[in-house]
Amino acid sequence: MRIARIAVDGRALHVRADGDGWVPIDDPYAALAAGTPVVDAGERVDGRDATLLAPAVPTVLVGIAQNRGADPEPPLPVQAWLKSPRGVVPHGAAVRVRRDAGRVVAEAEVAVVIGRDTGDPTETLVTAANAQEFVLGVTAVNDLSYPDRAVLDVRNFESKGGDGSTPLGPWIDTEAPIDDLVLRLEVDGEVVRDTSAQAMPVPVRESIAYVAGWLRLGPGDVIMAGAPRSNHEVAAGSTVSVVVGGLRLETPLR
Repeated sequence: MRIARIAVDGRALHVRADGDGWVPIDDPYAALAAGTPVVDAGERVDGRDATLLAPAVPTVLVGIAQNRGADPEPPLPVQAWLKSPRGVVPHGAAVRVRRDAGRVVAEAEVAVVIGRDTGDPTETLVTAANAQEFVLGVTAVNDLSYPDRAVLDVRNFESKGGDGSTPLGPWIDTEAPIDDLVLRLEVDGEVVRDTSAQAMPVPVRESIAYVAGWLRLGPGDVIMAGAPRSNHEVAAGSTVSVVVGGLRLETPLR
């Protein structure tokens, strides 16, 4: 199922895709927690009457550091870092590139959307074997970064923060495998990176277990699993497309 969030008449709705339109649904996170199917909850909305929002509203947004399949690699497991959820923008939203931060790099990554409470980290409830049970689905994310700032900013506050730094979407694919996904980065329609989630030294499910072992996660929280040779320098005036499996996230840069 493709689950999105849309705005209609000033209301934000969870919906499932239905051709070129959307069907409102009950809370998909509550359904996952209860182990019940997602239920329709309203009349179909024509796509022309809706505004697509970011598919999740994370309270916690986690990035996985250095999970890119390039030398040198840090000791495993890789470390995680926190990114401001306020930087999340939806598919199609234009992002203004900072002119005072040096180069800007786009990074195509798998975004895992947590579907239910992962519980007390000290109890080790989430493992690599059962990680999929805590996931609503996957979406695409563009981790826009300013690598020149990383020299002075080892915690990624400047290099990966700011308005529009995390384009996310366009929807959540609840059936996509979390570990075996095509990853592609395009700039103005040209493929500049073509890889897969399998190229990451740490599988996505192991990253989920690692994060949940230190931090309690809840419905709608997002883990960005890393960029396996899927980053490329970009510039204002370009349109960046991140392809994750059957998802395509587009972000115009201005």
